[in-house]
Amino acid sequence: MDTTAATTSAAHPDDTTDAGIAWVDGTIVDAAEATVPLVDDGFLRGDAVFESVLVRRGATHALDEHLARMRRSARAIDLPLPELGEVVDDLLAAWGRRDGSMKLIVTRGGTVRGILFPVTEWPASVSLATVEVPWRSALSGVKTLSYAANQWAKREAAARGADDALIVDDGVVHELATGTIVAVHDGVLTSPDAATTPILDSVTLEVLRRDVEIAAGRLDLEALLASDELFVVSATRPVIAVHELILTDGDRRPLDAPGPVTARARAALQARIDAEVDAGH
Repeated sequence: MDTTAATTSAAHPDDTTDAGIAWVDGTIVDAAEATVPLVDDGFLRGDAVFESVLVRRGATHALDEHLARMRRSARAIDLPLPELGEVVDDLLAAWGRRDGSMKLIVTRGGTVRGILFPVTEWPASVSLATVEVPWRSALSGVKTLSYAANQWAKREAAARGADDALIVDDGVVHELATGTIVAVHDGVLTSPDAATTPILDSVTLEVLRRDVEIAAGRLDLEALLASDELFVVSATRPVIAVHELILTDGDRRPLDAPGPVTARARAALQARIDAEVDAGH
């Protein structure tokens, strides 16, 4: 689908709702009004790729890196990916100089959609429940709309009183349902290695590594439980401390949150984001 010939409505930030806005075939509408064709395999089977991008004061952060990962995901499932620059520009023009979270979606049926929501107010820290589930699949490391397993894991975690799920497969720590985990032990930071573990490579983690040394390695439950601090990283919730780990047997392990290393990492990432919002967006 060619998005370059689309035209944008005269939407204004004051006209948008708190529920966000969407790009639909060149027109900006309230997100609640956006639709997709029911016969599109992106809707019927989750056969689509997407990316979530942080928007700070009306500008994207790490957009090129997110689009590069989206292209890798599209190649992995042989899905044609159109140019998305106009979608991004139209959404930002309608949004104004506000913070937000942008989601870009391209489906097998050729449907292109963009959504821009206000930033969620995240708590200072979260609790995680370990959820044992086989995680390797043909789509490991590919960011598609096939998120049923991720959502199931989050519901399992919520049933045990946790804010989010930490995926563990045969005792090896993988990732959150929608984010990356970083463990701190004796001042050393480690995150699961996307090159050897079937997880999504994190754009935001790579941004954080520009200022903070974080090793890529194998994390098992024993190493996780020995951690002094844990924190979560994702594009739209940069560095959130973990105050409690809930194990599958119900054992609850409190953690220092935010610990000093986490606090420094959070400050470093926020400074990096403020300094590196994308020029021209």
